[in-house]
Amino acid sequence: MSYYEVNFSGISKDTGEILIALLSDQQYEGFEETDNQLKAYIDSALFDEAEIQLLALQFKLQFEINKIADTNWNAIWESNFQPIVINDWVIRAAFHPPIKEIAHEIIITPKMSFGTGHHATTFLMVQQMQQTNFSDKMVLDFGTGTGVLAILAHKLGAAAITAIDNDPSSIENAAEN
Repeated sequence: MSYYEVNFSGISKDTGEILIALLSDQQYEGFEETDNQLKAYIDSALFDEAEIQLLALQFKLQFEINKIADTNWNAIWESNFQPIVINDWVIRAAFHPPIKEIAHEIIITPKMSFGTGHHATTFLMVQQMQQTNFSDKMVLDFGTGTGVLAILAHKLGAAAITAIDNDPSSIENAAEN
């Protein structure tokens, strides 16, 4: 799937908000706002340059159109994913070599899900969970992402674990992990 990026320059904050609303109605999927600039992204199959020209004329805007090549962003992200060590635990992907002198490991396929241990919330939860007695406990991992906290709860002896997420790709990824 390829995308178009439409880069509007010289816009005010108010105009940017109006453009986002109008472009959202035209099925634009993402927006990036900076000072005096708005970038809007749409699937190339849905792109209509005439609509952009009309908006630019209506709001007296300059714009530039760039076609974004089909890119496997997940593969790029995974290539930059590094293992994370939290006390005597490591969270790593299967493509990483094992880390010596680590007592416990969680091996995940990160994909596009949240919860690799790199963000402070997951990192701090793993630290806290390592200090908690999970024997015979019931655990709810709400917003499970990769499922790393549910996996850790299991490894720490939880009796029952429920992992929930509202993102279909996260649900699939947590089940895989």
